[in-house]
Amino acid sequence: MEMRLLAYRMTSRKRAGFGTAAATALALVLGGVATAPAFAAENTIVFAVESDFSRLDPHASRTWNTFKVLRHIFESFVEEDLTKGPDVAPEIVPALAEKWDVSQDGKSYTFHLRKDVKFHDGTPWNAEAAKFNLDRMTKKDFEFHQKLSPGLMGWMWQDLDNYEVVDEYTFKINLKQPNSEFLRRLTSGGSGAPRMISPTAVKTFGNDAIEQHPVGTGPFKFAERVVGEKLVIARNDDYWDPARKPKVDQIVLRGIPEVATRELALVSGEVDVIGTPSPDSLEFLKAQGVEILSGKSPMFYLMWINMKDPHFKDVRVRKAMCMAINRDDMAKYQRKGLATPAYGVLNPEGPGYDPAYKDCEYDPEGAKKLLAEAGYPDGFETRMDWTFGAGADVNTKGDAEWLQRDFEKVGIKASIEMFDNNTFWDMMSNGMREGTGLTSASWGDSTFAWLDQVVPTTALPPNCCNSGYYDNAKLDQLLAEARGAASKEGMDAKLHEVRDVIAGDMAFTSYYTASSVYAVRPDVKGFVLSPRHWFDLTTISKQ
Repeated sequence: MEMRLLAYRMTSRKRAGFGTAAATALALVLGGVATAPAFAAENTIVFAVESDFSRLDPHASRTWNTFKVLRHIFESFVEEDLTKGPDVAPEIVPALAEKWDVSQDGKSYTFHLRKDVKFHDGTPWNAEAAKFNLDRMTKKDFEFHQKLSPGLMGWMWQDLDNYEVVDEYTFKINLKQPNSEFLRRLTSGGSGAPRMISPTAVKTFGNDAIEQHPVGTGPFKFAERVVGEKLVIARNDDYWDPARKPKVDQIVLRGIPEVATRELALVSGEVDVIGTPSPDSLEFLKAQGVEILSGKSPMFYLMWINMKDPHFKDVRVRKAMCMAINRDDMAKYQRKGLATPAYGVLNPEGPGYDPAYKDCEYDPEGAKKLLAEAGYPDGFETRMDWTFGAGADVNTKGDAEWLQRDFEKVGIKASIEMFDNNTFWDMMSNGMREGTGLTSASWGDSTFAWLDQVVPTTALPPNCCNSGYYDNAKLDQLLAEARGAASKEGMDAKLHEVRDVIAGDMAFTSYYTASSVYAVRPDVKGFVLSPRHWFDLTTISKQ
């Protein structure tokens, strides 16, 4: 049955214009895992992910798929050790800072920088380079200020007071209030990334062209990009940490949004690793000798509700949307059990998460009653703006169609419009468009930094990403108090207040959380999943 299913999907792609590739791949599939073609060089890994990449400027980049690449080119003061597997919380380890001191009041971080580190273009790494990067991210009057950074990176720098060069290899950052997640946030990305770019490269190429010439200090160097086709990173033989020197010469990353096409590329040997194969194909892929890796992920699917839309100004309508979703069946049948139902705005693997919490119960009859009370006994029509997705997303259109059916059962008729991931996030920064009632994307993280990008008034359009215009200043204060909490228990308590206020207003809800799943050819070794949206590619090799 699985073979017939995959053959059917390949036939579908043939009709859609992928005829030659599909026919070739079908022959290869029926013969098992093929020998990799000549263009997959012996010491090159070809990695296919779920979408093309955003800007290669860390201070203006977007999407997890882009950060999967950027974190190997650019580095921060500290990193997470992502080599221990998906069941181990990553330890924060020294990177461009050998060590650091934190003041007694938790508001000052003094970083003692690593000496004899150079950017890929030979520029020395030192405190002046650190200052250049902080200026670029935060100072609007700086000559090389990246104007997109403040809107993208409020989650990182909203507590910043000032910073200073203490000496050549000492750099100090002062905060307005303690931030219990400050070091962990330095390791993160997806909506900008607080990572260090070569000042020389920025001055040479300028803000408009630097993304075509990204220069960092990381274990990989930028080699080539063909937009829509591939992005190539090569081993940095001069990398400062011999223990993390990559085991391969280069990694070719390809954004392939169509899951069937990714699977065909894997089985044919065109690529070595793919992100997020279809749940329908896993058994078949295993039968062909492909290894399936899966593990914990902080990712869940969040739904924004448009608070400006006339239909959704009544909280009863927003509550009805939550009650209309059959999350149990969605996780079981739509994601084939590789997901669990999700509720509220606190994600698994993130702070404050409570697996027993629910912001509503599945109750379609109750949803109909709420709609009638709100003046919509016969329901209404709306539109859902959706993305084909990026990191760890698969069949998001199927998700939208499932939700569309659930909503129609309570009287809400929703059309669906699909967008590629980069276009979608550009739209989200501008706010949900008129006529769109709700939208969704995968989010969630190991910190609650993502909430600082989605919930507060500072993230209202044109900033990212309070795209449903949820204007509640109380959340700004609660999030600040959560960041400044002196203990994990205090932070969790404040996040529970955030969760409960949002649930009362029903400005957001979620529907399921998915596992990370990757498919790997048998000659690829050392690929280790982490409980993050990204991983460490320095360990991967091909035999």
